[in-house]
Amino acid sequence: MSAASGGPDRAPASGPASAPRSPGAAVAVSLWAALRRHPVTALTALVAAVLPDPLPERILGVVAAVALMGLAESRLGSRRTLVVALTGSAAAIGAAAALTSVAEHVPAGWAHDVVAHADVSPITPSLAAVMAASAVLSPLWRRRIRLLGFAAIIALVLYDGRPSSLYALIGALVGLAAGRVIRRGTRAPVGWSQSTRHEARVLLSGVVALTAIGPLITLSARAPAGVLAPLGGLFEDRYSVSRSAAQRCADIGQALFARGTSAGSCVRDMALADLHGPGTIALSVLPLATLLVAAAFIRRGSRLAVIAAVTVNLLLAGLAAVYYAVLPLAVDPAGSERGARFRLLFVHGLSIVTPLAVAVVLLVFLRHFAVRTPRRVTAAYLGVVAVAFAALSALYVGVAASHLGEFRPSSGLGDVILLTPQRFVPLGYLGPEHLGPVPAGGVARVAFESVGAVFWLVVAGGLAVAAGRTAVRGAGARDRADLRRLLRQGAPGAMSHMATWPGNSLWFAPDRTAAVAYRRVGSTAITLGDPLCDPDAAPSVVLGFARWCDEHGLTPVFYSVDADLEPTFARLGWRTMPIAEETVIRTATFSMTGKKWQDVRSSINRAATRDIEAVWTRYADLGAGQLDQIEQLSEDWVAGKRLPELGFTLGGLEEMDDPDVRLMLAVDDAGRVLAVTSWLPTWRAGVVVGWTLDFMRRQDDAMNGIMEFLIAQVALRAQQDGVEFVSLSAAPLATVPGEAGATSQTERLLAALSRMLEPAYGFRSLLTFKLKFQPELSPLLMAYPDPVQLPAIATALTRAYLPGLSPRTVAALLAP
Repeated sequence: MSAASGGPDRAPASGPASAPRSPGAAVAVSLWAALRRHPVTALTALVAAVLPDPLPERILGVVAAVALMGLAESRLGSRRTLVVALTGSAAAIGAAAALTSVAEHVPAGWAHDVVAHADVSPITPSLAAVMAASAVLSPLWRRRIRLLGFAAIIALVLYDGRPSSLYALIGALVGLAAGRVIRRGTRAPVGWSQSTRHEARVLLSGVVALTAIGPLITLSARAPAGVLAPLGGLFEDRYSVSRSAAQRCADIGQALFARGTSAGSCVRDMALADLHGPGTIALSVLPLATLLVAAAFIRRGSRLAVIAAVTVNLLLAGLAAVYYAVLPLAVDPAGSERGARFRLLFVHGLSIVTPLAVAVVLLVFLRHFAVRTPRRVTAAYLGVVAVAFAALSALYVGVAASHLGEFRPSSGLGDVILLTPQRFVPLGYLGPEHLGPVPAGGVARVAFESVGAVFWLVVAGGLAVAAGRTAVRGAGARDRADLRRLLRQGAPGAMSHMATWPGNSLWFAPDRTAAVAYRRVGSTAITLGDPLCDPDAAPSVVLGFARWCDEHGLTPVFYSVDADLEPTFARLGWRTMPIAEETVIRTATFSMTGKKWQDVRSSINRAATRDIEAVWTRYADLGAGQLDQIEQLSEDWVAGKRLPELGFTLGGLEEMDDPDVRLMLAVDDAGRVLAVTSWLPTWRAGVVVGWTLDFMRRQDDAMNGIMEFLIAQVALRAQQDGVEFVSLSAAPLATVPGEAGATSQTERLLAALSRMLEPAYGFRSLLTFKLKFQPELSPLLMAYPDPVQLPAIATALTRAYLPGLSPRTVAALLAP
């Protein structure tokens, strides 16, 4: 049978089963398969798609059904998902019925709007289902789903206020209660339970973000009815009346208002009509952006961000009080009627009380924010803000003074100076009645609209920079002494001595019997090898350091740790991945016999015939000439690379200058240093039990095999001295691939990155070189609490290895 007919092992082409499917039939088959796997999700999406709602709401309903209901059904199963979804919908319908009965006995208002919109969106059962499913997720994802979900729902209820928001809240609460019932009979995944202090920071960050995003929700809603909708009104356009008046003036014509006082009124209306440009819009949005910046750093524990959020909220409360309570009552102290004054106080009272309450809550919980910005940075930030305010005020007064004729109505310099602080207030607070003279155009108009926006841009941008600068206490004399004591007592891992390197910070257990060395990069704390403690105490030390990082707004990442710690991280619910292979020579079994050692033996013989000597020494014992040669050798090696020298787990000349570190030099009969290696000690009970290779450099014209010669000499010396092992360390991002290769997307990404860096740094070539010594391979892991943070972790690692990385360096890195 020919290939065209399908081959001898296929069904005859004439059978109905082989008839080509139409696109519609293919879609039907796919839908049927989805319906069988996730019937509740499919039906919810179908209902959302056919409801007679506006298209955007239907799209949102379908997306919510697929994402939220799909997650719930995959975790809870179809039967439990259906029960929870129906229960949540029934509760929402019951609430709608109750509000309908209430609406019959109250004046027209929000409850009557409920009667008109008593239908329940598919989003409600979807939220009920996903909140129930969060109970069986890991603590990290349970916290995320509940926090983000309820924050969004509460924002809609308070600022939008439509009945659908209330129904969504009821459905979510029902799902939360159902999740507690479901979890009793289900073992939830283990995970790292973060501290109360962390929870407080996250919740307060959400509250501050809510006060910033809420007004935007009000501005985007068609008919906001939430109790906090007046807060959004403070940032909206209140000059439409002026634009209408200006249009009437333009219709009448210039001739009709060329005389009398009405002319000035019309000209001012025309000036007010144009107050909706980029400057005024930015002035309304940037105070809210400042709160969002503060919220981001509040989550990290920044005390400066808390103080900034308190200050902005107090400022907004004060502005609302002045412009919506004090001034209106001062203008009409008696009030046209008692009811009107009461409504004014009630509506705008919430605009005063809400930011004031947020400020008070932040101050009450200030003790939970231990991350401090250095005083000099705080002082610099406050100085920049003060100078910006003074300079922009002076600029505005200067421009206005030279263009007083452009203001409508006419104004004197005294009025301009008196009203200058208003230029930094969102125009929604002021309103046309409190705005004062307005320039009709020209340079004065540009200054009028832009100085406030520039000031708030400085406030928000400066806060982002200042709050990101945290005070990091360096290792003091006591810390360094205790660290050396722990190292000599015995610390696991061949990389333990790297804890002494400059640039590392140290965390000690409360009893100072254990420590962790780490490198702080942004909000990430990257440890350098295993915890420095007794192996039996490692799990408690890992947890203690993780708690400390949590309290200080840091993400802990254990980097280059031994695979023996993997069960500890698994109990915490952390993820791990192999990032390198440590190559270890056991001196008890070390022997350079056999064909595999032929290259190493040849290197030793070649060195002997050329009178090259291996010198075991310390940096402090080198002569001036040898020091100069080593420094020049290192500089020549770096100059020959198109990328900078790596740091972090790779030492340089500074790390060699340590009395505990040993050097093995290759020196010819003329005293010329041909190659140099440095070796870091590993101790136990005050005795060196291992040496770890760190620094390697060679002259370009040195003999082939010079490094093999030096490493073999170190191994032989360690064997003679009774040292247990010689570690050739690990090549970053280089591992010996298993049979299955990379098993995750992250591992595949790291493998691709390793291939990209290979031409510049030769990680895999280095690993291949070390395999000549037939070492034991011990995998080194990276452990991290949250896979969502991997991009930030990758950035932090890059900055740790290449702290001076610049765009030019990146271009060189990516160049073929």
